[in-house]
Amino acid sequence: MVTSQERQKANLTKMKKVMEEIENTTDDSYLIAELHELLKKPYSLSLKWHMIVFKSEIDKSLWYLEDIRKEEIEIEKMKRRKGKDPKEGLKQGNCKFSEAVSAFKLDHQMVYDPKTSKYKLSKSGVSRTTRENIFAIPKSMIGNGKLQWSEAVKQKWGEDTIGQTELLERELYNRKSTRVDCNREDELSI
Repeated sequence: MVTSQERQKANLTKMKKVMEEIENTTDDSYLIAELHELLKKPYSLSLKWHMIVFKSEIDKSLWYLEDIRKEEIEIEKMKRRKGKDPKEGLKQGNCKFSEAVSAFKLDHQMVYDPKTSKYKLSKSGVSRTTRENIFAIPKSMIGNGKLQWSEAVKQKWGEDTIGQTELLERELYNRKSTRVDCNREDELSI
């Protein structure tokens, strides 16, 4: 019989594989649906705060992916119209100002600076104009059968103070429930 821990570990591993498949294919509608189904499952081994951040990062990655999909469609349209290399059409300056600004922002992200304790706009090490590594941050959080605070997440979200607080609360609750169980056993043995 499969335990809850094994099932959670298997689901997280499957989720990571699905994200990798989405990065490597343009036919991804069924994969995105599968990713959403996996996100609905319970992951009690992971901290609630880590799950919130994980889902937020996946939503953000899917939002970037939607922009990339639109760009891929435009490239295909240009390719069919002109019969040329699609990159030639992109080098021309024929785009709206809002499109240029959004393209600029795709290569930048807000990053937490621990020295100043503030967020700043920084050039992203992960390209947001291609599918490659679009799920880099969510994939980095999957480890050891539960979600963890990775270095990539720490760079973007800062220190994991909320997660540490939640972990401490879990430990206190477990100690208290253990004491209650021990007291019940003592009362029953008397």
